[in-house]
Amino acid sequence: MKTAASLGLRAILGVRLQAKVLGANLAILFVALVAMQAPLRTSLTPSKALAVVLLALAGGALVNYTLVRLALKPLNDLEHVARRVSEGNVSARVPPSLVADPDLAHLASTMNEMLDNLETGRSRLRKLGADVASAQERERAQLARELNDSVAQTLVAASFQIAAAAGEVGTGPGCVPLDQARTLMRSAVEEIRTLSRSLHPRVADDLGLPAALEALIDGTRQRSLIDARLTTDISGPAIPLAVRTTLYRIAQEALRDVERQADATSVTLSLSSRLGVVELEVADDGPGTAEPAGTENTSSVLARMRERLSLAGGELHIHKAPDCGTRVVATVRLDTEAA
Repeated sequence: MKTAASLGLRAILGVRLQAKVLGANLAILFVALVAMQAPLRTSLTPSKALAVVLLALAGGALVNYTLVRLALKPLNDLEHVARRVSEGNVSARVPPSLVADPDLAHLASTMNEMLDNLETGRSRLRKLGADVASAQERERAQLARELNDSVAQTLVAASFQIAAAAGEVGTGPGCVPLDQARTLMRSAVEEIRTLSRSLHPRVADDLGLPAALEALIDGTRQRSLIDARLTTDISGPAIPLAVRTTLYRIAQEALRDVERQADATSVTLSLSSRLGVVELEVADDGPGTAEPAGTENTSSVLARMRERLSLAGGELHIHKAPDCGTRVVATVRLDTEAA
């Protein structure tokens, strides 16, 4: 019984707007006619009967206004959802309404289906981007191992051979070229090891992201007079390997920019992770640039990092302002499929 009543109410609420308004007006007309006949059967005065009619008309107008407002409510919801989607929130949806006009309700459901398809496509794109990034990372790691374990070791062995030859020559005329060749070999080995570390930072894999960032901070302090500091506040799920590597490279490139361009005296690197969100911030006290508000200037490396973060569901922002330094902020959500 209750199910039948519920279905009947749902059927009435699903009537088109024009039918609802017509039915309400007919009901108002019926009430008005009954009220007009009241003086003939009762002792009501004409003024009281007129008051009853006016009251019925006012009630009818209120009913019409309510019906139209409820039926057209999805239009406001559509506008609100469209604004949120334009701001980047593709998870916004139009809420269902039992009293909405069927045409508008169908339009709202169509928009929700479109947003569902859009979000599914974005998830697939992020997953594909994460797979590509992981493949690139594996290739970089393999190339870095080959450079470090094969090429560098070969050069080290050649350097030992040169040292042995220099020992046999002694202080003869060939000792100077041999010493120069040995020095060049040492430089080549250091360059190859530096290239290997830049291709794939194994310290982030072996010791974790905080330890890798601490090593970056120590290197910055040793190479320059900049007061570099690191603060960490990590909780929640573990940071995936691809995200660790990307954040490490962002910090590495940002610190290089500080050393090369910022003319800063101090830089603070902050890493925080909570509630499924990882945020890395690199802030310096350099003079900044006199760029218009809302604009960003970034290196090509950071631009590539921004693309990788976007595929993983993250964002990278670079803020520069005169006398306010530069802030590089990278944010990644760990609950996304790509991350």
